[in-house]
Amino acid sequence: MTAGHYYEKVTIVGVGLMGASLGMALKGKGLAKEVVGWGRNQGRLDEAADLGAIDRGTRDRAEALAGCNLLVFATPGEVTAKLAGEWLPQTPPGCRITDLVSVKGKLVETLTGLTPPRRSYVSSHPLCGSERTGAAAARPDLYQNQLCLITPVAGTKKTALSGIQKLWQALGMSVVSMAPARHDRVVAAVSHLPHLVAAALINQIGDEKLLAFGGTGLKDTTRIAGASPALWAEIVTENRREILSQIEGIMENLMLVKQHVKSGDPARIGQWLRKAAMRRKKLDE
Repeated sequence: MTAGHYYEKVTIVGVGLMGASLGMALKGKGLAKEVVGWGRNQGRLDEAADLGAIDRGTRDRAEALAGCNLLVFATPGEVTAKLAGEWLPQTPPGCRITDLVSVKGKLVETLTGLTPPRRSYVSSHPLCGSERTGAAAARPDLYQNQLCLITPVAGTKKTALSGIQKLWQALGMSVVSMAPARHDRVVAAVSHLPHLVAAALINQIGDEKLLAFGGTGLKDTTRIAGASPALWAEIVTENRREILSQIEGIMENLMLVKQHVKSGDPARIGQWLRKAAMRRKKLDE
């Protein structure tokens, strides 16, 4: 590290929405002297460079790792797990490593075990994003004023944990630490189930002609259903046990709603709606 920079060279593996936005944020806040993007598609790397998300792109792993002191995997879980076995043994001494994977499962233990001595790994999950994908959707303020979950395990070094925490805080995020298993339970409730409910709601409207009558309420409620089906199919598959538990819970809630509606009692229905309204307001606090 040099004066004025947290990192001499940051390498971001994957320059989609999350990776490109991270590059923009690091460069915009002066937290990295150089940001390098790695990917298999040269066109996407060129696009990220043209947008100012990275200083340069490369498809060469050795070039991407040379002199790197922060390595970020901004790739889906399955891809990250596969790449980690090839990348981590070749990281330079002193390199910090993190990922942005949204389901931790066994990934954290696996990558912790693959991390060589004199390197450090801490898994991260910034709770931000968009239904849009790719570098073209990236923006430098994506991480600002958002929450990031970090998931240490028994082998996580305290200095590494502190370093990654300070990184996200420098990007304007609040940081909460929790075990990987708890992380997966939490995101199943607050992220994965809502996505499936949004998809179910839009699919519930069987006649597509009726979509022409949908107003802002329908659009706001189902916005996240427009996100990448391939990415979300992987997320749901990886976290299916926790998501199934949440589905059981919402089915019970829907049966309760059905009973309220059948009662024809405005006071009873109103009480249930007031509870929901109060909880929704807490999201904005």
